[in-house]
Amino acid sequence: MNKIFLLILFLFAKSIYVVLNKRKSKYYWKIKFDDFIPLIPIFIIPYIGFYIYIITTIIFLWNTKYINNFFITYIIAYILAGLFWYFIPNGVKRPVIYKRDIFSKLTAYIYKHDDDTNGFPSVHIFATLICSYFLFLAFPEQLFSILATALLISASTVFVKQHYILDIFGGIITFWLSLMISGLFGKI
Repeated sequence: MNKIFLLILFLFAKSIYVVLNKRKSKYYWKIKFDDFIPLIPIFIIPYIGFYIYIITTIIFLWNTKYINNFFITYIIAYILAGLFWYFIPNGVKRPVIYKRDIFSKLTAYIYKHDDDTNGFPSVHIFATLICSYFLFLAFPEQLFSILATALLISASTVFVKQHYILDIFGGIITFWLSLMISGLFGKI
């Protein structure tokens, strides 16, 4: 399959988030443990760095044998998540930010422009895991860097209060399901 065609499908699949993010959430799956996780605005840096991680992953994988499978897995993950978001619209209630430092302002900016929907499953989690998985396959010698990046991005989702703990598990489940389903296609 042509990787340019898959890139276009990848971008289209990502648009599912934007469309469904404009809907009102009906469910908020906060558990007691979420109350003990502090808002740490400096974690907005790895949270935003997630977008750089996706672009970097595509660049690094572009001329490898893994690029098509990366795109297919990512597209499947977005379809699975999009179906969930559509039928079970859920979100995250965010705190009011009173501090005025640069990290708090960036976090408030994200809150303002990213509605509180599409919490479960977490895109940041499933997409980070997909990127990390395929980067590790292509560059196993970079395991430490890949793991460190994945952990920082994952932690950022709860420390900037963009996700609840259950959303993380939803992202992990979506990652595994999309990986298993994409495996049905074999090497493309």
